[in-house]
Amino acid sequence: MKRVLYVLIMCFCVTCLCAQKFVRVNQIGYSSALSKVAVAANMDATSYEIKDAKTNAVVYRGEIEQGKYWTLSREVIQKIDFSSFDKEGSFYIQVGTEMSYPFLIQKEDVYRELSQGVIRAFYFWRSSIAMEAPYSLFRGINYSRKIGHPDTLVYIHKSAASENRHVESVIRSPKGWYDAGDYNKYVVNAGISMHLMMMSYELFPEYYKKLGLNIPESDGVFPDLYHELKWEADWLLTMQDPYDGGVYHKLTTLKFSGFVQPSDDTADRYVVYKSTAAALDFAAVMAMYSRVFKEIDPAYCEKTLAAAKYAWQWAEKHPSVLYYNPEDVRTGSYSDDDLSDEFFWAASELLIATGEQSYYKKLDFIQKFDSPTWRKVNTLGLFSMRLHLDELPSFVDKKLIDQKFKSLAQSIYNQFKFSPGRLALKKFEWGSNGDIAINGVVLGLAYHFYKSDDYLHAMMGNFDYLLGCNPTDYCFVTCFGSKYPKHIHDRRSFSDNIVEPIPGYLCGGANPNQVSDCGQLNYPSLSPARCYLDDDCSYSTNEIAINWNAPLVFLVAMMENAGKK
Repeated sequence: MKRVLYVLIMCFCVTCLCAQKFVRVNQIGYSSALSKVAVAANMDATSYEIKDAKTNAVVYRGEIEQGKYWTLSREVIQKIDFSSFDKEGSFYIQVGTEMSYPFLIQKEDVYRELSQGVIRAFYFWRSSIAMEAPYSLFRGINYSRKIGHPDTLVYIHKSAASENRHVESVIRSPKGWYDAGDYNKYVVNAGISMHLMMMSYELFPEYYKKLGLNIPESDGVFPDLYHELKWEADWLLTMQDPYDGGVYHKLTTLKFSGFVQPSDDTADRYVVYKSTAAALDFAAVMAMYSRVFKEIDPAYCEKTLAAAKYAWQWAEKHPSVLYYNPEDVRTGSYSDDDLSDEFFWAASELLIATGEQSYYKKLDFIQKFDSPTWRKVNTLGLFSMRLHLDELPSFVDKKLIDQKFKSLAQSIYNQFKFSPGRLALKKFEWGSNGDIAINGVVLGLAYHFYKSDDYLHAMMGNFDYLLGCNPTDYCFVTCFGSKYPKHIHDRRSFSDNIVEPIPGYLCGGANPNQVSDCGQLNYPSLSPARCYLDDDCSYSTNEIAINWNAPLVFLVAMMENAGKK
């Protein structure tokens, strides 16, 4: 029966399978101190060999577990567990005649360059600055570009006009990160991205103090991650109306630009509308910033906390101002019709920052807590409160907070436990790689809190998936691994006349729900886990976004620190 199943699967999609390697590994490598797992797909194999990548000598042999059929990839997946092999070096796995890509095994710092790369991606995302050497260099390639979008002349859109800021009046709103593959800047997506990276710093401050990023602000005094996050915080502060505390939803051109360099996109830019979601996300981020970096820059953190309280006050006065694009604005909307989770997150961060009971009274724990997204952010507040559980005031129900977090972590762990693909994910959809990274973060936090190896192994499963141990055989981070995306949906990378993509970006990943962007026949497979196309036309699978890179920043730091005693 097992042999028949294997033959049927091979016949089902032989065209799209033959171009792929059937032995899949984390193409970056493995820590010698942690478990190590690869997979074989559709092999019906019983044994494997590990070979030295330089000499091709066999250095280890082992048996392969019996396979299980994974409906999401339509493959039989066999687990290759080589955890007992801890020799350092560069290796590959051979099963029959099939060979994996090479990978490293190291005791320490196996993911250090990756960690630097996925954070430096935010530097390359910067608005209002020229990219110049030496900061624009990566492995000998110069990704320099002229300054684009100085945003010193930004208009008040008619939807955002108020008594003190009239239509077409001008404000300054420089700095910040481009949101994705376009050149606009969105407050709500900045929210989840800032939170995840700040929380990563909270967990691993000593790690980040030693992680140099080679950015213009690098001074050897303050962590480079702090400098990068402040670039975005500086911009966010400009998005608050100083006259009433409201926050503009986004800074944008009226329509998406063409695929040109930032300096060539000269269309007028506007701040558009004030929304409750933007005000609450802003309040949460600024309150969190005030506690995370108060020892580094106390005066600035006093400013961010005051701004957070001001935005919260506006939101309480305007609790249901939903955002929808005005008729003349045709860029990303980030619309949301349920603001209960935004209120929960903002109240959580303000509670931790101030200790005031009034914020705690705003917390509704009846809500469902799930993997966070830019639209569903209450779990971010749960993360923060669980991390600071011992410091919260006595009136807080600490057992309830722990219970809610543990329930979420266990549900995500169960997704991994019962997945033949060794993946904690409900379904493949737009930004699936970001979802996988986020779930890896939840599992990593659970490991941090409860020290269970179950959570550690599940986190590693999601991590390995992103770096090559997946049905597409891609390491999904540009310029890392042996096979990575080279044609990301990104205006800068498309128009810079550089063959290699800008490094450090996690692409969106497999998504079977939208294949009309490049045409269905151009996708190699419609199986959910294999429906990915490395082409710039594929915004559905190959775009990049700050809210997908941010959890990867956190996840890499967790993996770098997991094996350390």
